[in-house]
Amino acid sequence: MPIASVVFASPLPQLDRVFDYLVPDALLGKLQFGMAVKVPFGNSKAGKTGIVVALAESSAFEGKLQEIEALASNHKVLTKEQYELVLAVSSRQAAIPGELLNVCLPKRSARAEANFKQSIQQSEDSGTMRSELPVLRQYITPGLLDIDVENHWCRIFVSACEKQIESGRSVLVVLPDFRDLAIFEEALAIKGLQSIALRQTSGDSVVVRWNNHLRAVSEPARIVYGTRNVAFSPAKDLGLILVWDDGDDSHHEQSSPYWNTRDVLLQRSELEGVSITFSSHSPSSEISRLVEIGYLQASSVNSTKAIIRVTNSTERLDSESFALISRTLAENRPVLVQIANLGFASALACVSCKEIKRCDVCQTPLWLDPKKELRCRGCKTSYPQLCSCGGKTFRNISQGSHALSEQLARSFPKAHVVHSTGSDALTQVETGGVLVIATPGAEPSIKGGYAVILLADAQTMVGLPRLRALEQACRKWANAIAHLSNDGIAIAVGLSGNLAIDLKASDFSAIVKADMLERSELGLPPASRIVSISGKNKNDLIELAEDLNGMPELAQLPTSEQSTVAYSYSIANGAMVAAEIRRITALVARRSKNKLPGQRVLFINMDDNKVI
Repeated sequence: MPIASVVFASPLPQLDRVFDYLVPDALLGKLQFGMAVKVPFGNSKAGKTGIVVALAESSAFEGKLQEIEALASNHKVLTKEQYELVLAVSSRQAAIPGELLNVCLPKRSARAEANFKQSIQQSEDSGTMRSELPVLRQYITPGLLDIDVENHWCRIFVSACEKQIESGRSVLVVLPDFRDLAIFEEALAIKGLQSIALRQTSGDSVVVRWNNHLRAVSEPARIVYGTRNVAFSPAKDLGLILVWDDGDDSHHEQSSPYWNTRDVLLQRSELEGVSITFSSHSPSSEISRLVEIGYLQASSVNSTKAIIRVTNSTERLDSESFALISRTLAENRPVLVQIANLGFASALACVSCKEIKRCDVCQTPLWLDPKKELRCRGCKTSYPQLCSCGGKTFRNISQGSHALSEQLARSFPKAHVVHSTGSDALTQVETGGVLVIATPGAEPSIKGGYAVILLADAQTMVGLPRLRALEQACRKWANAIAHLSNDGIAIAVGLSGNLAIDLKASDFSAIVKADMLERSELGLPPASRIVSISGKNKNDLIELAEDLNGMPELAQLPTSEQSTVAYSYSIANGAMVAAEIRRITALVARRSKNKLPGQRVLFINMDDNKVI
């Protein structure tokens, strides 16, 4: 009797292997790779749903094999390309493949499957001829200003999609968030490509997601697009992968196994032998490194230049900038002010002892949040409004966006003042004499662009005690400046030297490259990788550190959190280090005396960009 190898979409270590089952006569000729099946498992009477990943005539298992009970779905739900990607990413991230199978497979919908039979019949005769295209790996800098429609990133992406569709190939498009989705969908509509575009986002209904998943598995020449998880979506006859703004935090999975779309899609490009294109207003340091070593070919479009002025003032709003904003609002034209942090105060000092109030745990300056509560911005710990010296009064050193909004509303009483933050972001505002105060990433669009954009916290953003402060600042500045009008002016406050020169020239690639090369000389990412392992039990971490410290490929790093150990390692040793770390953490977890049944005690992040 034939044998089917089955895997389960589960993060549990005890399910981290392939299970063999006998294929009953009723399923002979029907069962194929990627189909979901019901199988007996353990003491469960209901059985368990797994995915078939191999069919063979024999099994290495020496015990008695059980039979597959039934098909859970009559459709193929997982492709070989998806499974190969899952295995490659789990190996790189020291993860369990079952964790990533959950990402590959949206929640199943029986209603979608019932309707899918008809749609697949309608598409049987609509096949297109495939033609071979060269495999290209590139980074494209689009037009900086959104008003420059011809050189806008979404126009570049849609044109690339059209070329692939004409050749009979599918395209995978990965975007950061809902705002970029809306922009891309508008561009698709202009070209009349909505009918062949399949969307995958967490905000869609179960029926829509499962229907689009089944279509992507079986239908060629489709544009499969969405946010982070779409990186693992099926795409029949894939020819091109497009990624917008890979440095955005939305591209990073915040839970185990902490993958990011850039690295996943680079692996997918290699595995499937397809072209990949990254694009952004300002590159990530990883993209800058790949361009520097020649892995990615860099190009840019000839576009409208932004007018950028840089001041070396220590004030957010000097007299010249204040006057410019006042004149602009009086002319009934819009102004945008970018502020680094929300809240009422991003740093406080005690009036009595003059010291800046910092968190007892991580030493991050405390702030007054939008509810005027004293909290740590780093670890979120709340504090009583009382200094250790006994002082009860604090002086605001740096205003947050809420406080600045109130101040500017008083300074410009006739202006329509609008506040936009990540938690309450606006996507668009009406044109006219509007004054928008926004945190990075929450800048709303406006028809025709802003006449003035003030990067009020440029100096503060560069000076943050973080490895990627400059790189992230450039991305946030560039994305804000993109909202500028053709004749508008952007003002960056508090910068000087080469940084100011390159910023005036809108040369964000040069700024990030210089920062990347400096970090590389010191052996820091992206020239190396950093792994962090966290857990709640101190004894587990002590035992783990003792074993890991014996690995010559690892160099231990100091961390501010007691629940985390961190190490740097070379990119070349990545596969070996991941395998060994996974082995050691599994041993420590099995020996842990403080875990509950089924509890996971250690979490591995093979690319922790926030630990230093």
